[in-house]
Amino acid sequence: MLGKQRYFGRGILIGASGDCVFLGYFLMGRSGASQNRFLSLEGDNVKISLLEPTTQDTTLILYPPLVHVGDRQIVISNGSQTEAIVQTLQEEGSFEGALRTQTFEPDAPHFTPRISALVCLDGADFSYQLSLIKALEPPACARFFYKYESVAGRGHFLHTYDHDNDPLPAFCGEPKPLTIPPSLTEWGESLWEALDSEYKVALCVQSVHLKSGQVKTLIFNRKTHA
Repeated sequence: MLGKQRYFGRGILIGASGDCVFLGYFLMGRSGASQNRFLSLEGDNVKISLLEPTTQDTTLILYPPLVHVGDRQIVISNGSQTEAIVQTLQEEGSFEGALRTQTFEPDAPHFTPRISALVCLDGADFSYQLSLIKALEPPACARFFYKYESVAGRGHFLHTYDHDNDPLPAFCGEPKPLTIPPSLTEWGESLWEALDSEYKVALCVQSVHLKSGQVKTLIFNRKTHA
């Protein structure tokens, strides 16, 4: 489902299944700081927390990865840009406008890309946008935006790194097409199984029923807070 790659970094997955939109977000980590995290729910939103307290800077590892904005929009991202997108939408601005103020992460030598998504619910249908912001030759920054209509049983996958190396190379190309199964549980379990056992940290999958608005969330953590 994800392809034969050992290290993706962080990933966003969106697709259509029956009367639902399926959303996914995962964390992977090579360092102790990156692996020192778990996911939990706050209402319908997803939160990242630390397993153990740390004195290290947590700016790039603690952020709101999935936030519902009213009952029509859902924001997903791998960093602090979630808050920028949410604020801009609440001020009736645009997803692209919010991200044109953002740049790649200042974590040389990797310069991790910022990946983001906006899901727009519209009655019995939905559409979604994905964004990739990455370094060309730092400080030069490239911003890419992709817009999709929903297609039954299909979706897209965007992740931060192209493969496992040092320094880590940024994702290349367009978001990858996905096949979406009918069951959220099946989808979540298959995604969790597909992530490398050494590097995977946490995964959340969520469904939103397009007619009723009912939200269902499953969370998989490699480790949980004591």
